Amino acid sequence: MIVAFDMFGTLADTASVAGELAPACGERAGDVALAWRARQLEYMFRVTAMGQFPPFADLTRWGLARALAESGISLPPTQLGRLAGAYRRLRPFGDARPALAALRGRGHRIAVFSVAPRAWLEELARSYRELVDDLVSAEDAGVYKPHPGIYRHLLTTLQTEPAVTLVVSSNPFDIIGAGTVGLRTAWCKRQPSALFDPWGARPDHVITGLAELADVLPLAEQAGHTDRRP
Repeated sequence: MIVAFDMFGTLADTASVAGELAPACGERAGDVALAWRARQLEYMFRVTAMGQFPPFADLTRWGLARALAESGISLPPTQLGRLAGAYRRLRPFGDARPALAALRGRGHRIAVFSVAPRAWLEELARSYRELVDDLVSAEDAGVYKPHPGIYRHLLTTLQTEPAVTLVVSSNPFDIIGAGTVGLRTAWCKRQPSALFDPWGARPDHVITGLAELADVLPLAEQAGHTDRRP
C-alpha cells in the first residue's frame, strides 16, 4: 500500500505560525494565523479555477498580507516577507513521526503529497525525512489541489493505481478531490468540531489522529488490497 500524506494541517500544524506572528500581532496572533490559512487556501482555489499557477510562496505571502490587513496591522515589505517564511518552519504534529514509523515498519510505502514546493517539503519533513520514500509536489504537477491533475500526477509519479493508494488529509477538499479520481482516502479529523462538506466523495476512513492508521490499514488489506510498489 502507498500511503500519501498531505502536509499542511495533516503532518504540519498550520496554527503553529502564531508563535512567529506574536511579536508583530500580539494577542491577535492566533486570529491572524487562522485568517492567513483561510486566505492562502482561498487564493489557491481561485487561481486554480482561473487556470493559473503562481508560486505557492506568492499565495502564502498574499494570504498573510490580507490577514494582517483584516486585523489592521501594517508591516514593511521586508518584515512581511520574513514572516511569510514561517510556513517553511511549521511544527510537525506529535503523532506524525510515530505514525510514519509504524506504517513503514509494516511494509507500506510513504509519500508526502503537497501543494508546497519540493524545497519546502524537505524542510518541513526534516524531523522524519528518513521515513518518507517519496515527495510529490504541486510544483511538478503544474496545478494545485483539488484539481484532478494533481491526483493523477501522484499516480503517474509513483506508478501506482488508485485502489492501492491511500491519501491521508485533514482537509475535506483534498479528500473529495482524491476520491473523485478514485483514490482511497482517510480524513484525519483532528478537531472534534471539524465538519466534512455535504457533497462529493466521502472518505473511506475517518480517523482522529494519525496513530489510528495502523489499525485501519490491516483491515483494508484483509479486504483484498495488497501493497504494490513500482
